[in-house]
Amino acid sequence: MITDPPSRLRHHRHPVEGGRRARATGAGRVRDDSGGVWIATGIVLAILMYGFIVLMDVAGFTAVLPLVVLPPVVLGLIAANSLLNGGRGYGRGSRPAPAPLTSADLDELDGTDGERQPHR
Repeated sequence: MITDPPSRLRHHRHPVEGGRRARATGAGRVRDDSGGVWIATGIVLAILMYGFIVLMDVAGFTAVLPLVVLPPVVLGLIAANSLLNGGRGYGRGSRPAPAPLTSADLDELDGTDGERQPHR
């Protein structure tokens, strides 16, 4: 016999407010650090696996040589991209940055023909 009440479903319907479905915002969500444990576990296991692959290469199994060379190269490229402030940040669109304005573009915006007037 089951005595405990049923647990809430993870993807339950939100209550209706004002005839529309209420939307869960970021403030209403509970955030925890349980994902960090899996990230750390993955990093540790990847380091152990890489060490095993290097050991295989040292032992003379040359078929793993690409697996020894590629991870440091990929990590170096990612680090260089980060150092050069590359990639897309959170909330930034994928549009390229606008080109800098030339003096001819500024003249068109001012409505002058290259003649500068003092600011008032």
